[in-house]
Amino acid sequence: MLKNLRIVRPLIPGKVRGWLSLALAGSILLALLDTLGVAAMLPLMQVITTGDTETGVAGTVARFLGTSELQSVIIALASIVGLAFLVKSCFSVSFRWWLLGHTTRMMAQASTELMRRYVLAPYAKHKSRNLPEVFRNIGAAVPQAFSQVLLGGLSLIADLLTLFAMAVVLVAVSPLATLFAGAILGLTSAIIQRVMRRHLLTAGESGAEADREAWAALLPGLEGFREARLTSSGSTFIGGFSKAKGKSADAQRRMSMFSELPKYALEITFMIAIIGLTAVLFATSTPSQAIATLGVFAAASLRMLPTLNRVTATMASMKSGSVGLGILARAVQDLDRDRMHSEVTSSDVRYSGDIEINELVYRYPDSDVAVLNGLTLTIRAGETTAFVGSSGAGKSTLLDLILGLTTPSSGAIMAGGRSVTDDLAAWYKTLGVVPQEVYLTNASLRENIAYGLAPEDINAVQLEKALRDAQLYDFVETLPEKLDTTLGERGVRLSGGQRQRVGIARALYRQPSYLILDEATSALDNVTERQITDTIDTLRGQMTVIVVAHRLSTVKNADTIIFLDKGNATSVGTFDELRASNADFDNLVRLGQLS
Repeated sequence: MLKNLRIVRPLIPGKVRGWLSLALAGSILLALLDTLGVAAMLPLMQVITTGDTETGVAGTVARFLGTSELQSVIIALASIVGLAFLVKSCFSVSFRWWLLGHTTRMMAQASTELMRRYVLAPYAKHKSRNLPEVFRNIGAAVPQAFSQVLLGGLSLIADLLTLFAMAVVLVAVSPLATLFAGAILGLTSAIIQRVMRRHLLTAGESGAEADREAWAALLPGLEGFREARLTSSGSTFIGGFSKAKGKSADAQRRMSMFSELPKYALEITFMIAIIGLTAVLFATSTPSQAIATLGVFAAASLRMLPTLNRVTATMASMKSGSVGLGILARAVQDLDRDRMHSEVTSSDVRYSGDIEINELVYRYPDSDVAVLNGLTLTIRAGETTAFVGSSGAGKSTLLDLILGLTTPSSGAIMAGGRSVTDDLAAWYKTLGVVPQEVYLTNASLRENIAYGLAPEDINAVQLEKALRDAQLYDFVETLPEKLDTTLGERGVRLSGGQRQRVGIARALYRQPSYLILDEATSALDNVTERQITDTIDTLRGQMTVIVVAHRLSTVKNADTIIFLDKGNATSVGTFDELRASNADFDNLVRLGQLS
C-alpha cells in the first residue's frame, strides 16, 4: 500500500511532506487532549468514593479554591473534566475540518492531473485505451485511493495514538486490569482483521470491475443513442448497466457489512472484558479502589470503544480501497512510460511554406509490415493537394503522420524546411482540421466554432470572417438566437452539411496556414457535397489545402492529386492527368460515375 501511494504521489502538486507533518502533529495533540479528559476522571472518582479532599489533585484544587468542602471540590473537578472534553471536542471538529479540506482538495487535484495525463498522452496510445476504464480510474479509483486509503490512514494514526495514550493512563491506574482488557480486545481485533481481509479484497475488486462494466454499458447507450434506438438495443445496454450496478450494490453491501461487523463483536467482547475486569479489580484491591478504577475505565471506555470501532472500520475501508489504489498506481505507471504532449510552443516562429515528405516509412508497433514504404512527396504551399486511393492504401496513416499525431518509423516531414515534430504545439497553431465527423458540444454555436476558448476570449471579428468564409453567415442569421443558439448534444439540431460547415468555420477561425479535410464530405449527399466543395474552392490560394477523400468528386478541381496504393504514391498529377495515366484511378472514377 505504501509503495502504491508513492507511485501516485506525483498526481498531487506541491509539498505533501509538510502537510503530513502537520496532520501527524494534530493527531498527537488530539490524542493528548483525549487522554487528558480521561486522566482527569481519576481524581474525581477518588474524591467521590473516598471523600478525601486533602491529598493529591483534589487537595491542590481545594487549596486553589480556598475550601475543602466536598461538594465544591467535586464540582470543580467535574468542571475540569468537562472543560477538557469540551476543548478536545472543539479541536477534534476543527482538525477534522482542516484534514478533510486538504484531503478533498488533493483528491480533486489528483483527478485533474490524471485527466491531464490522459488528455496529453500520445495519440496512438489513446486509440488503444478502454474508455470505461479511463472513466473508472478518474471517477472511482482516485476517490478510493485518497478518501479511503490516505484519509483513512491519517484517521487510523490519530485513533491509534489516542488508544495508545489512553492505554498509558490506564496502565498507570491499574497495570493488571489494563493487561487483561488489552489482551481480550487485542485478540478479538486481530481475529476480526484476519477473517475479513480476504472478503474485503474480493468485495473491492468486484466493486472496481462493476464500475468498469457500468461505464461500458452507459457509454454506448447514451453516446450511441441513435444506433441504440434504431437497432432496439437500448434494453441490452440497460440490462448490462443494471447487472453492473447490481454487482456494485452487492459489493458495497458486503463491504459495509464487513465494516460494521467488528463493531458488534467488539461491543460483546467489551462487555465480557468489563465483567472480567470487575472480578480482577475486586480480587486485587479494596472496594473503594476498585470502584474508582472502574470509574476511570468506564470513562476511558466511552472514548476507546468508539475509537476501536473506527479503527476496525477504517482498516476494513483501507483494505477495500487498496484495490482502487492499486488500479490507480498501475494507470500512473502506464502513463509515465510515454512522453506527454506539450501545448506550449517552444518558439514564436510560425510554420509556413511547402510540406516536404522525405523517405517516409511507417510500421505499426505490433507489425513488421510497412504501411508506408519510403514515401517522398512535396505539397506546394497555397495549392490544393488531394490524397486518394482505395481502402488500405495508407491515406489515413499518412494524414496522421502529417498532423504529427503519429511518429514515423523513419523519414521526416518538413514544413518550410523545418520538421513538424520540432515544435508540435507551434505546428498545430498553423493547422485547421475538418474531420469526417465534426465533434460538437451542447453549447452555443459561438463556443463550438471557437472550440476550446472561454467565451470572453472569443474574437468577434475573427469569428465573423470564419462564418463568411465557411458560407455559414446567412444560416446563422436565420437562427432564433443567432450565435448564442445551443446546438444540442453532438449538434443534433443541425443537418450533416451544417455540421460540416461549422467544422470548416471552426478550422478557419484558427486562421490556419494549412487547411486539412479528412473525408469531410464522405457522409454527405451529392448536393451538400457540391456546396461544401464550392466553399473549399473559394479558399484556393489563401492557404494550403490538403484533402483526403474516397469520393473523387470532392477532389476533381484539386491542383494536385496523389494516388496511393499499398503505401506508395503510384501517380501524381491533375484529375485528368491521373485518369489518363492510371488505370486504377480511372476505374475508381468510372465506378463513381464521374465524367
